Amino acid sequence: MSAEIPGIRSAVISLTTRHRLEDYCAFRHLVRNVYTFNLRFDRLQPLAVDLPACYQVLKEDCEQFCQALET
Repeated sequence: MSAEIPGIRSAVISLTTRHRLEDYCAFRHLVRNVYTFNLRFDRLQPLAVDLPACYQVLKEDCEQFCQALET
């Protein structure tokens, strides 16, 4: 989604957004594949704090992509 496909489509999200989302993907993998009692608050708390800002950046990237499709 962060890669442009020349002649087909632009990137859906920026590389910066992709890197921010990687931490959430890692968390999802951990929750799905490891017992939840192994969760560490010191690693979970920054993700929870950053979530609203990360969502906003993702939303803006998606809106820009949709606008590019309409032109």
